[in-house]
Amino acid sequence: SSQVTVQPAAGWNVVSTALRPAAGMQKYAYQSASYDELADSPIEVGTQKVLNFTTNNTPHQVAMFGPHTLPDEARFLADMKRVTEEAQRVVGQNPLDHYLFIVHNTEAGGGGLEHLYSTTLGARPGTYANPVAYTNFLRLVAHEYFHLWNVKRIRPIALGPFDYDHENYTHMLWVSEGQTEYMANQLVQRAGFVSAQEYYDQLAGVIGGVENQPGNKQQPVAMASFDAWIRAYRPDENSRNSEISYYDKGELVGLVLDLMLVQATNGQKHIDDVFRLLYDKYYKGLKRGFTDQEYQDAVAEVAGRRFDDYFQNYVYNTRTLDYATALGYVGLSITSAPASPNGALGATVVNRAGHYVVTYVKRDGTAWNGGLNANDEIMQLNGAAPTDDAVKQAVNGTAAGTVLKLQVKHGTQTRDLSLTLQPDPDRKYQIQPTPGATPDQQRLLAKWLSR
Repeated sequence: SSQVTVQPAAGWNVVSTALRPAAGMQKYAYQSASYDELADSPIEVGTQKVLNFTTNNTPHQVAMFGPHTLPDEARFLADMKRVTEEAQRVVGQNPLDHYLFIVHNTEAGGGGLEHLYSTTLGARPGTYANPVAYTNFLRLVAHEYFHLWNVKRIRPIALGPFDYDHENYTHMLWVSEGQTEYMANQLVQRAGFVSAQEYYDQLAGVIGGVENQPGNKQQPVAMASFDAWIRAYRPDENSRNSEISYYDKGELVGLVLDLMLVQATNGQKHIDDVFRLLYDKYYKGLKRGFTDQEYQDAVAEVAGRRFDDYFQNYVYNTRTLDYATALGYVGLSITSAPASPNGALGATVVNRAGHYVVTYVKRDGTAWNGGLNANDEIMQLNGAAPTDDAVKQAVNGTAAGTVLKLQVKHGTQTRDLSLTLQPDPDRKYQIQPTPGATPDQQRLLAKWLSR
């Protein structure tokens, strides 16, 4: 065990942490059962406003740092409570007797980080008065709060106890992060913050993001996880061509897996049951993480049959997920159409103080096939100096078949290119209820949505 004492600066009279007060010691003294707990317990010291609510007899605090405006404080706390209630229903067992949300309200706000009994969240000051931003904030709350179970207690065997001196490699971040994101969007839907159709639209957007990214065909999601140490947070100009997000692809692997579980068990089970099994068997029973194989075994136990081919094809290889079949189980249809009627340059061009620099070239797109490279500077576009409007038109505002004449400079070399715009390869997806869905499909849909 260890103890830590905080000495706040003058005028700073609020300390927010999930660490417990040290018995019999002075104010601002805290204790932890281990170094792991201490390292996993942020401490916010300052003048933050602290709000309180209770979920299933468990006190929750919200420490609001930074300038912000809550249009309705009571509604804000009620919404936080609804999210936490839905999250606690998934596993059905509450591992905590207190919880702390630390919210940093800054102009750069966004993102979050889970901890053993707390989380830190980022939000912009205007988030709470903007309906779209506020719903996204509740998604973030759901994501980080669900990590209480998935990651902090239900975890791949590599993710704790940690060796702080070395990297900790795992193929399973698509479960730890991707399925947490899947559950976060489910929870916001289950709590009624978005309609079923809004939930379908959100999923369709993620499908488009993944399927339109060339790296989805290059990197299995298991390897995206394994390479996170060296790649995930160090993107370069070719990352989108060679990599995929284990958050987004993991969410979609979780989506299809959940639908397969609902279908295989005739609506008796779904992905919540996998989390319950893992929590009971590994966290409570064996008191350790699970291996890749043990995760597949848990899914098989819930489903009543093995899904080994699914994991091999879609997690450890790059086969395209069969969204249509999976969604069809619950009476939903997925369609796609060209994202744009125009041709596409297949490149990102950024104006850097009057210099139009190529920052990304999409694999197999017009620019890729025509010899345009990342870090090329466009000196001339169709015989004239480039402008914002002209570049925007060239990137995605001109008919397919149009020929672009470019003069580009790379380092000290200048070269001329002639590019014929290919049709935009990106697709926009839509998920909708299938007209004439059967009663069985409607019953399975209700199970999947958990309403």
